[in-house]
Amino acid sequence: MKRRQLNYIKEWVNRSTRKPLIIRGARQVGKTTLVRLACKEMGLELVELNMEDPQEFPPLLPQNDPQKVFQAIALSRQLHDIDPDKQLFFFDEAQACPALIPFLRYCFERAPEYRVILTGSLLEFVLAADNYSFPVGRVEFLYLGPMTFEEYLSGTNNESAVEQLQQVSVAKPFNEAVHNIFLKQLRDYLIIGGMPEAINAYRETRSYVEVERAKQSIITTYQADFHKYGRKADIDLLNRVIAVIPSQLGQKVVYTRLSEGTRSTEVKRVLELLELAKVIQRCFHSHGDGLPLAAQQKPNHFKLLFLDVGLIQSMLGISLAVVETTQEINEIAKGALAEQFVGQHLMYDRPMFEAPSIHYWERQAKHSTAEVDYLVPWDQRVLPVEVKSGHKGHMKSLQRFLLEKKVDRALRFSSGPLLLKDYANKDMAYRFLNVPHYLIGQWQRLAEAFHTDTAATS
Repeated sequence: MKRRQLNYIKEWVNRSTRKPLIIRGARQVGKTTLVRLACKEMGLELVELNMEDPQEFPPLLPQNDPQKVFQAIALSRQLHDIDPDKQLFFFDEAQACPALIPFLRYCFERAPEYRVILTGSLLEFVLAADNYSFPVGRVEFLYLGPMTFEEYLSGTNNESAVEQLQQVSVAKPFNEAVHNIFLKQLRDYLIIGGMPEAINAYRETRSYVEVERAKQSIITTYQADFHKYGRKADIDLLNRVIAVIPSQLGQKVVYTRLSEGTRSTEVKRVLELLELAKVIQRCFHSHGDGLPLAAQQKPNHFKLLFLDVGLIQSMLGISLAVVETTQEINEIAKGALAEQFVGQHLMYDRPMFEAPSIHYWERQAKHSTAEVDYLVPWDQRVLPVEVKSGHKGHMKSLQRFLLEKKVDRALRFSSGPLLLKDYANKDMAYRFLNVPHYLIGQWQRLAEAFHTDTAATS
């Protein structure tokens, strides 16, 4: 399956200034497969070591001698020789051997010729611990999430569809027939999701039953991991909270709604653990007065996103018939699927070495509430993004944000056609770009129309 991070790894392999690479992401998003594919396509010998299996070299790590460690690995693996130009050393499930992480410092300083990648399904718990020395400035990161909609199309042998998405423009949008075909493909993605195992099940069988089997297996695996979260993890509370989270998507988090009768500090700790495991992502409120958005975020004011829209479809029990027949996707499950779909794409829509992040805006005042689903940086400014309203929805919250923040551009994802419009009234004038959900991977390119294209008026 083609992932955009594949090209990143290839570039890293050939970069003279590379540092040891840590790939970060949730369990089963494809980290191990990504490394294997990169080595296969580049003709590199992959020296893969699963650290959950017995290994002979870990006692050597405290000596901080990379040459000695790699020689020990070569002997244990019966390699004919060590050739850094032709090999890549890959330490998988590295959370089982935390000493590997400080060891990366010496790989960078004393043996930079070696290509070293490290990852793990619960590696974030090690990285967040305060009982070891992290090699700051001597490693680099690559973040990996679920497969995007366009990667799903490529992974199900539909490269021509991706090419069409990359070529469409505001000046020449799709006709209604093509638009409806892509909406159908999008609905399939909302059911299947972006987890590689689920996509592979669909590609191989075209059976939604097999897709559901794969998704349920992933959900069960995440729950089975709870006992690995640490001695202080309350497994019963983790199970209760993760069962409720799908019904709370898109809403400001109130701890009592996640587990009634439980102290807020305990629920907060559970959310922190789930976020470390990359199962959820907090979407923080930001005042939205300028960039960076994180500088104006409120740490206790946030809503939640789950890892993947396909998993949410299963956890909410939304029937295939509902997904396939509801005309406006933003109306399915009160907007939960659409908001999850857009959010999981936007949070990773940044340089791949930057941690995923996402914000929204909410104004809470007596008799006057307003919310903009997401805020994103674009063209050195804050761009508000609307999802829930749908193409027939009311835009009062969005207009309130535009007026208060003196912003004159807005973006909406809906089931409607690709369309740029100019709005004006006595209070404001702004340009508004409606983007079909299936063009989520092209929104930044299409947003250039704000500068150049002629818009319809309203």
